[in-house]
Amino acid sequence: MKLFTIAALVLAFTVSAQAQKRTKAPGTRVSKQTQTERSYTTTSNNSYSYGGSFTHEIFFNLTGSRSGGSYLSFKEHKDGDTATVLDVGGTYLRYWKDNMQYGVEARFRSLSKEASASQKSATLFDALGVGVYNLNSDLDDSIYAKAGFGLYSVLNDDGDGYENKFGFFLGAGKRFALFNNVAYAPELRLVKRGDIDMAIQIDFLNASLHW
Repeated sequence: MKLFTIAALVLAFTVSAQAQKRTKAPGTRVSKQTQTERSYTTTSNNSYSYGGSFTHEIFFNLTGSRSGGSYLSFKEHKDGDTATVLDVGGTYLRYWKDNMQYGVEARFRSLSKEASASQKSATLFDALGVGVYNLNSDLDDSIYAKAGFGLYSVLNDDGDGYENKFGFFLGAGKRFALFNNVAYAPELRLVKRGDIDMAIQIDFLNASLHW
């Protein structure tokens, strides 16, 4: 009788232990799954917020002679020689951190002698390093401050040719989202080219392409 009682207790203990083991295992799997889901959610949110609204941006300036890309062929008067101007330029920016961007601005111009102020054909090139700070983390619709420093091509003191001189600009603008990946971005700049007096530059037709 005592042996039967002991055997029954051992059997009951074994069944109870197996039941607890089965109950614990699914609980452990759910916990790991929940942890994975939380980790995925956190990672997704971080990747979404990183880089603001986009990572890469290209500015095209279509205001006046500072064209994002143009080729002109024209005559100053009926019997004059044909003048040609090739003007290509733009700004590339990459998102860095904390609403800041960095990049380069470049402009290439090829002038025939009829189109050049010096009456000589010329090839001109501007190249600057650029930094931008956005006031809003939603870059698509943000006010921004912009500054650049580098080389500008300017007419020399004798007026018979062009040379490159160091200069800089300080500016501010505002993006207005138009459609997906495109924004209208008018901009105001104060520009210092070499030893020439500070100039005011207003870019009414500035476009931003970003992704």
